[in-house]
Amino acid sequence: MSLNKKDKRDKLWTELESKIQKRAKKKDKKFVLSGKWKKLVRKQEGISIYSVDGEWVRNNLSVTFGHGGHGYVHEFIPLNEIWIDIYHSEGCECENVRNLQKVSKAFFESTLLHELVELKKMRKGMIYWKAHQIALNKEIESGLLEDPHKEIKTPKDER
Repeated sequence: MSLNKKDKRDKLWTELESKIQKRAKKKDKKFVLSGKWKKLVRKQEGISIYSVDGEWVRNNLSVTFGHGGHGYVHEFIPLNEIWIDIYHSEGCECENVRNLQKVSKAFFESTLLHELVELKKMRKGMIYWKAHQIALNKEIESGLLEDPHKEIKTPKDER
C-alpha cells in the first residue's frame, strides 16, 4: 500500500503550514514548554522525543494537534522536539479504538517514525503535504502497524 494523495484540503491549510515552516528557524531557542503533561522518552538523532497528554495540548495550545507533531508543523513546539500523544482522542480518525484509549508501543513508535521523517524533510525545505505523504509511506514500509490509522498490532510487534 503506497500513499501519494493529491492535497484536496482547503487552501488555508497550505498557507498556514507554509507560514509556520518559513518562521520555524526564527523561533526563540529558549522558549520551551514543560509540565506534568509532557515527559521525555528519549533522545534520537539529536531530537528530544516527548510523550504528551494530547488532550491537554488540544485544550491549551492547539485544537489541531493530532497524534504527534514537531516544530515545523506546530509553532509552539521547539525545533529539536517531537511530541507524541499517549492517547487516542475524541474525534480520532483511527479505527478500532475507544476515546482516550492509550496508544500501543507499536502505534507510538510508528507515529514517532512518521514525525521524524516528516521533520527531516521539512527541515530541508519540503512542503508539509509532500513530507507527510513520504512519512506515511515510511510508516507503512516499517510494518510496525498494518495501517497507520489502525491500532492493530502486527506479528512483528508481538516478538
